[in-house]
Amino acid sequence: MRASSGSAFDFVAVLAWAIPLVLAACAVLIPGEIEYPVLLLASLAALTALSYRHLRLRRALAREAEGLSRSVEALEAAEGLAGIGRWCIELEPRRHLWSEEMCRLAGLEPGTAPTRQTLLKIMPDGLHQLETTLCAHGADRESYAVEFELEHGSSGCRVLRARAQNSFSPEGQREQVFMVVRDVTEEYSLHQDRERAIERAKQAERQANTDPLTGIANRRAIMGELDRRIIWARDTGEPLSIIVFDIDHFKTVNDRHGHITGDRVIAEVAKIASGQTREDDEVGRIGGEEFLWIMPGCDGPSALRAAERLRWAIEAGTHGAPLPPVTISAGHAEMRNGDSALVLFARADEALYEAKRKGRNRVSQAA
Repeated sequence: MRASSGSAFDFVAVLAWAIPLVLAACAVLIPGEIEYPVLLLASLAALTALSYRHLRLRRALAREAEGLSRSVEALEAAEGLAGIGRWCIELEPRRHLWSEEMCRLAGLEPGTAPTRQTLLKIMPDGLHQLETTLCAHGADRESYAVEFELEHGSSGCRVLRARAQNSFSPEGQREQVFMVVRDVTEEYSLHQDRERAIERAKQAERQANTDPLTGIANRRAIMGELDRRIIWARDTGEPLSIIVFDIDHFKTVNDRHGHITGDRVIAEVAKIASGQTREDDEVGRIGGEEFLWIMPGCDGPSALRAAERLRWAIEAGTHGAPLPPVTISAGHAEMRNGDSALVLFARADEALYEAKRKGRNRVSQAA
């Protein structure tokens, strides 16, 4: 229907222009009394043709405006459903323009203009954040992310995230910044909750793996580390040694000085032992006054020297502290082919008791 109506309209317009031309030709070719009426009719026909063209143009513009209006309404409806606002910043002179959805995101009355006073009210700190980021991306040709805070009229501080795109003049001067904005406060809240949950889980794991008295690995954690190091040594072919040690005559310390002092002695021994470890070593409390030191990449002779240094450090360190002086006995063992964690530990533990049988305050090597 539109095509036939337009064709008919075009036909009428052609006639409206053709008639005055014919009449004007007649007036020239047939001079006399008909000249004036013919010219008058020609003028009226020309005016009619102009009116037709004007009417047609108005109808075309009306159709385009109606279509554009529907498109804008659909865009605004889509923005509202998606919670996305549009914000344009014209730089010279500075002027802000935004869509209706931005008013909702900011908790403002519909139709509120983004004057500087309004922006300073809802973004006392966020406006500086926004302008700092825009300044940092002043030469960017690609889109970039912007985040800032604003004070919502009813729900307090909100976090907004935008995807921004600069617009440049032919001379390369940045003229506008166009942003598509959405509220990500809930995402931040979920992210923070997730981070807190992860941190709580890590703390729980640390607590589950840490001896509360000494702050070093507990039996569960140190034996698990020994299992992992056994596998590592098998895979790499690197040596692995362990040292098992405990405090000599610790029951006497408790009986003479009390369990509180005994706990302080255990904590001091753990502190001294931790100070003797290398970067990849791990030391843990097996239970009571007994400890395990895992030494990856360390062979038997090196483990013997390390155990002797530890024995001397604990004897010297506790003598200089406001605590009862103590010594340790230690047994060390290097991993052999086929050793499991329990077998390697049992060999070092047997060496420890061999040191005790020989008089304590000494180091013995596993058979």
